[in-house]
Amino acid sequence: MLGSAAVTEESSVAIEDGKVVSIEYVLTDPSGQELDRSGEEPLHYLHGGHNIVPGLEAALAGKTAGDSLRVEVPPAQGYGEKRKTKPQRVLRSHFPPDAQLERGAQFLMQGPDGRPFPIWITKVMGREVHISAEHPLAGVTLCFDVKVHSVRDATEEEMAHGHVHGPGGHHHHDDHDHDDHDHDHDHDEEE
Repeated sequence: MLGSAAVTEESSVAIEDGKVVSIEYVLTDPSGQELDRSGEEPLHYLHGGHNIVPGLEAALAGKTAGDSLRVEVPPAQGYGEKRKTKPQRVLRSHFPPDAQLERGAQFLMQGPDGRPFPIWITKVMGREVHISAEHPLAGVTLCFDVKVHSVRDATEEEMAHGHVHGPGGHHHHDDHDHDDHDHDHDHDEEE
């Protein structure tokens, strides 16, 4: 259990790059339709690590534990403007046999440069799966109701890896090399 001095100190720490922040949020579109929420546990992210959409990260800068705010994030500061690209069709066999293929599901694919990038399923039709690299919320103004739970300094390892470790964050296992693991930095975030 933390002593009262630690709680007081933590609650006065302002959010800035290099801080691990814990937030509770509800995300809606401009009409009020709920799109996402943080769930039972708060979302933990590394401020400045590009773990959440840029518009929300900018709005949280300078806030402290206990602060609540409503933030409207325009598409350019969220998941981008809607592009006029058509989804690509791929065969179901390009996915793992046990994968649940449904609209909105996200997968990582390997790009021509060998780096992973996210894709989303837009439609499943028999043996064909329609995919897009465009986030499903592209073109949508994002409305966040946020409460900041805690702010702390990131560890050296968290800074080196670009995300939170431990409770509420990414967990590493001691049985593999830390340099060859994939990270999804779009917490559904946020996402």
